[in-house]
Amino acid sequence: MKKLFALATACALALSLAACSSNSSSTTTTSSTGSTSTTNTTATTDDFPSETITLVCPFSAGGGTDIGARNMALTLSEQLGVNVVVENPTGSGGWVGWTDLLTGDYSDGYTIGLINHNFALGEYDPENPRDYNLDDVQLLCNQVFDYDVLAIRADETRFTDIESFIEYAKSNPILISAQATGITDGEATKAEWFNKTFGTQITVIPVDGASDSRGMFLAGDTDILFGSISDVMASYQSGEMKILCLFADERSDFMPEVPTVEEVTGERFVAFAARGYFYPKGVSADKVEFMTNALLTAMEDPTYIENMAALGLQLDNTANDAFKDVLLSQVNTRLEVWGAN
Repeated sequence: MKKLFALATACALALSLAACSSNSSSTTTTSSTGSTSTTNTTATTDDFPSETITLVCPFSAGGGTDIGARNMALTLSEQLGVNVVVENPTGSGGWVGWTDLLTGDYSDGYTIGLINHNFALGEYDPENPRDYNLDDVQLLCNQVFDYDVLAIRADETRFTDIESFIEYAKSNPILISAQATGITDGEATKAEWFNKTFGTQITVIPVDGASDSRGMFLAGDTDILFGSISDVMASYQSGEMKILCLFADERSDFMPEVPTVEEVTGERFVAFAARGYFYPKGVSADKVEFMTNALLTAMEDPTYIENMAALGLQLDNTANDAFKDVLLSQVNTRLEVWGAN
């Protein structure tokens, strides 16, 4: 079904791109697939896009989220024939960039925002509840699922599998690091779930970002690491880390020998990062349709697929309202864990 959808999207997109202006400021080349694509709308304007598109990734450059966004920008640039640049206005867990997109004038369709579950959870932040939620944006499509894991250092001797970890953590304090200590943070939520489900004693130390968590863990300052597949992929492949379990319904093709948490404990818990794209309110419906289809078609590019797989990122083409449901699923999971329903 996905292949049929992509084929239909590509055909529709090609018709619209033929009308694009030849005065593009692009310095890029045609997509490596040899195809160009856009939406089936004819109301967009004959010359859209004709100038540089900005993709706002409100997280630090060099992380998995940013690299995924840059892979998309490169492929989208080749496909549309205009430059696509990534900007990283960081701070407040993504809210510096998001607030600017929601309060500024970006109705021309030349600025796309990256969005994840942090945005969907903003209104539940107990320390700084945000004034915006998913009803305040126009969701385009998801890009990836990045499922979470529990990792230990390869030379760890206190526990070597999930069963021995749980037994140890019931009677010994365990330290982890996370960007926040409550519902808005995925690592803190997994710690809370373990504590409530198994009676473990996991305590969260706040840090600024994922790179800090990884550094503290490898230095021995924390005991375990909750992170996403893309966070641990290189260390897993090098043997620096051992993965005890995956927080998903099925094993991952990227680490097929790693069991799900339900396989080894009998308790189901699914946790992942969904990262996709949105337009601010005010962008016309035809441009929303155009860009949604352009993004979805870019995801069919073989080089893009290969680059994303190397990061351990599982591609997903859920779009619009269905993408909203994906983001809300993690909101509901966290509300349940923290007893906030």
